[in-house]
Amino acid sequence: MRFWDDVVNPESGTARILRSIVLGDFRTRREAQREASRYLQRINSTSYRPKVSITLQEFWERHVEPTILPMHKHSTQHLYRTLTTCHLLPAFGKLPINDVSPVQVQQFIQQKQAQGYSPQTLAHLRNLLSKFFRIAIRWGWADTNPAHGVELPPMERRRKSRVLTLDEIQRLRDNLTDPGRTIFLVAVLCGLRVGELLALRVEDVDLEMRTLSVQRSVYNNEVSTPKTRRSERQVPISTVLGEALNSWLRAKPGKSEWLFPSEAGTPLNNRNVLYRQIWPVCDRLGIPRFRWHALQHTFSTYQGNEGVPMPVLQSLLGHAHANTTMIYTHPLREAEREAVERLAGVLFPIVPTFGKVIKTGSKLIQ
Repeated sequence: MRFWDDVVNPESGTARILRSIVLGDFRTRREAQREASRYLQRINSTSYRPKVSITLQEFWERHVEPTILPMHKHSTQHLYRTLTTCHLLPAFGKLPINDVSPVQVQQFIQQKQAQGYSPQTLAHLRNLLSKFFRIAIRWGWADTNPAHGVELPPMERRRKSRVLTLDEIQRLRDNLTDPGRTIFLVAVLCGLRVGELLALRVEDVDLEMRTLSVQRSVYNNEVSTPKTRRSERQVPISTVLGEALNSWLRAKPGKSEWLFPSEAGTPLNNRNVLYRQIWPVCDRLGIPRFRWHALQHTFSTYQGNEGVPMPVLQSLLGHAHANTTMIYTHPLREAEREAVERLAGVLFPIVPTFGKVIKTGSKLIQ
């Protein structure tokens, strides 16, 4: 069926274009005419709104990128820009936003899965596309969200979270040199995100009150507020860390306001610290390499297994939700062993503990 349809261009106003659509297969001409009449009746009704003719690429370049994107954190901007330019625009960029269908979005997700992308990346792609259409609907430029209800594969954790052993922590403490050593100690003893850690200023360290004040974060050399409102916090520091920070402040070169400055006087780049200071020592000591997230997992795991209450741990890590803290906290094998032994001692108090000598005449529960 062919018909004239009004479309709206946000820049140039309303225009009329000739559309051609396929309504389906019909057994008779009368059935086809009846279906065409129903379709045209909807188009010609007073409640019908002309569709916006802008493409997804035009929507991104003219409206989302300059207007919506700057409202997000730098890390979020980087993620959105990468996902859009590398994936969404090549697939949907030339299509008018009202011509994108749920089937096309589902096929897109399936293709990306076949290419080996993780379920988390697929979720990011679908959710970002859905965000674009929610904006378009709010502005009156689209009627439906084709990404809504699109199926995703089940989430799976491809890499096991790394938790450093006590031996690894002690060997790194004894072999790292500053500033890498103090940075490592702050990360493993306070649980700060690396962006929060490297955005610390000298004034944020209160050795008398033994606290660190987390007020900002740095990402790709851009300093901004922390990730969430709960991320702004004061973290207590231990005596051991207080001594390390005191030593570093006395030896810190220059007069930069940053606690860990680069030679240019800016906050250190987290990759440079990892690649140039920490990983070479790991290689020399035979310790498997790790990334910054592993130190948060390490902090949370040892705290949680020592019985620190979840609200306290959540506050220390600056997490907005307790379920996020749970992701960072892993059971240690020793703690699991102690837990089952403790239960056995409660339920069957006369059963001897493993490792103890059974005296003659002792009886086990039959």
